[in-house]
Amino acid sequence: MSVLYLIRHGQASFGTDDYDRLSDLGKEQSRITGRFLAAQGVEPDRIVHGEMLRQRQTAAGIIEGLGGGADPDSDGGQRSTHLPEADVDAGWNEYAAWELTGVLKDLDPRSKHDSKIFQGELERGAARWASGEFDGDYTETYARFTSRVDRALSDAVAAMSSGQSTIVVSSAGAIAWTAAKLIGGGFDQWMAFNRVTINTGITKIITGSGGTSLISFNDHGHQAPKDATYR
Repeated sequence: MSVLYLIRHGQASFGTDDYDRLSDLGKEQSRITGRFLAAQGVEPDRIVHGEMLRQRQTAAGIIEGLGGGADPDSDGGQRSTHLPEADVDAGWNEYAAWELTGVLKDLDPRSKHDSKIFQGELERGAARWASGEFDGDYTETYARFTSRVDRALSDAVAAMSSGQSTIVVSSAGAIAWTAAKLIGGGFDQWMAFNRVTINTGITKIITGSGGTSLISFNDHGHQAPKDATYR
């Protein structure tokens, strides 16, 4: 079997003028995730991330953590783990969340700084988006979003030989859709997964002669409870 680890980016900068960058905590979450994977013996043959800065920064932190363990044969130096350079696949980009809420005429102004209010407005906007009745209002339709994520998953799986592993750094929407699709779900299941996806949560997928299957979703035990975040 081959293994695909889908990892959500670390905490970004919600409530600021530029969400698409990691906070200091998000950067540390990423390094912790890399160290956790290294401790589990994960040696990825391929590392992939979307185009977004928060995804790139998370991948860099994970790579740092994967390669940052102490070499038992040295005097505390860094181990020389060979890691592949990260590839970029735009298929793993997130949907335009601010576009979904931006078209709502009665958007609660508090949603810009209150993450709970924003989540409610986002879900309302997502339902409008997914209905297909207002496709002209969006740069990317819901159908195109799900299709490109499906393609990204297929490409990631096809690139692996038997027994290989791949780490993919993406975002809540793309990861939640992948998980929902693999269990035969649709919009409702996607939204339920999207709602609870934690920063640097790990979703594990296996693939082989029997097909591609979801094994676990949103594992975040590597983060201290006080450091578990949703934005």
